[in-house]
Amino acid sequence: MKVLIVDDDKVIRDYLIEIIENMGHSVIAVSNGYEAIDHIRQHGVNLAYIDINMPGIDGLQTLTRMRQIDPKVSAVMITGDDLERLEKGPLQKGVYVGLTKPFTEAQIKEINDAYENIKGPLEFVYDNPNALDREKMYGANILVADDEKNILDIIVNALDSDGFCNVDTVLNGEEAIESFNKKKHDLIITDIVMPKVTGMEILRHVKAISNSSQVIIITANANKDTAIAAVRLGAYDYIEKPFDLDTLQRITKMAIERKLLIDRTDSIP
Repeated sequence: MKVLIVDDDKVIRDYLIEIIENMGHSVIAVSNGYEAIDHIRQHGVNLAYIDINMPGIDGLQTLTRMRQIDPKVSAVMITGDDLERLEKGPLQKGVYVGLTKPFTEAQIKEINDAYENIKGPLEFVYDNPNALDREKMYGANILVADDEKNILDIIVNALDSDGFCNVDTVLNGEEAIESFNKKKHDLIITDIVMPKVTGMEILRHVKAISNSSQVIIITANANKDTAIAAVRLGAYDYIEKPFDLDTLQRITKMAIERKLLIDRTDSIP
């Protein structure tokens, strides 16, 4: 069976590649919807695992375009907390499975076996009792560091309106490091240019102490190259000023999903 994995998170891609290849299937992995569409134009795919939350075109848009090219392709939509969206949306048409994070090898095997048995579109929602539920997601500890109080207020209000309830704020890099040392936050959102200690120094400190903690860099256009360098050093992503609040909320959810998934994977013996 030919399997396509579409996910912007390398941790998820590598996890699925290992599981599915060990089952004896042929696997190709890409990091976004555009690459998935290009791949399916040129190669046949039996089953695709697609993350619903991706930059650019999201998973549902990707699946729609893929099925325009090849109506026979079956897909498993991967989601952290959007199962309700799947149930109310195209899932009602019975064309794919909804799989919630974090998933297990046994669940992947069950889905692959089901597809091979019927050789056609799968028609059920796989509700994972160990999924990243709303309590875990929105109860994550977040630290926001920026020397501009108005920016802090904008970010905190955006996170609060999205349901995040544990958000700490600091006005400089020294306070950020001091706060992180005490609480070991799940996610740090930091401006790259800060007095006393820079965002890059915060990133290095966080990753040295807690590699699973995620860091989002806030940058002005003039510092974009530095922000890209930060991602190479381990930051989850960067956001350019002036930033869109929907983008901030989406990337925050994705970063926390990654943190919780890494924690769960690390806890497996």
